[in-house]
Amino acid sequence: MQNHKDRTLLRAVQYYYIDGVFEFTFSGLCLLLAAFFFIQAKIPDGLVSTILMVSFVVIIPLGSIVISRLVNRFKEKITYPRTGYLAYQRPKGARMAVKVGLGLGVSAILGGLVAVIITGSPQTLDWMPGLTAFVFAFVFAWLGYRTSLPRFLLIGFLLLLSGILLSIIGLGNILGLSIFYAMAGLFLLISGTLTFWTYLHRNPQSDGVQHGN
Repeated sequence: MQNHKDRTLLRAVQYYYIDGVFEFTFSGLCLLLAAFFFIQAKIPDGLVSTILMVSFVVIIPLGSIVISRLVNRFKEKITYPRTGYLAYQRPKGARMAVKVGLGLGVSAILGGLVAVIITGSPQTLDWMPGLTAFVFAFVFAWLGYRTSLPRFLLIGFLLLLSGILLSIIGLGNILGLSIFYAMAGLFLLISGTLTFWTYLHRNPQSDGVQHGN
């Protein structure tokens, strides 16, 4: 009985990621960050550069809100008409603690990044792609464990490898972060595309639903 309940809960969690839209929207945020760091790397140090870097801390929460709304909108138009609607309870207990912990960890790293950029030299950022990659790998490893979906484990491994290589070859400054986020966006875009194609192939929309829209 307990095993049946666990399998039901697992299928419910997997359903949220069944269509690849999570990867699509997350890749958009990563590509936005890649463009942000690229611009930051090209403009000279000064007041404008500092203001632009401080504004970075606003991108993450706003990006998270946009991602959440885009995911919901996409599912309303594409996913739910094909495979149905599933309401999720808000996380409680240990699940909420994990989410809060991840949020605090990422926020701490972002705050440290801003502080280092403002007070230090570009050379002090040589380790940032590797550290950022470690955070990403941890998040995707947790997703892979939580959902039992191997693609998240693969994404986490590729991101970790990419960040380490960027740090080793000496691109671990602002430009290195730009390249890392561009690679992250590319990996997520490929994963989302393949997942979405598979989902549409397995779940074609019925003619009755199409005529009703």
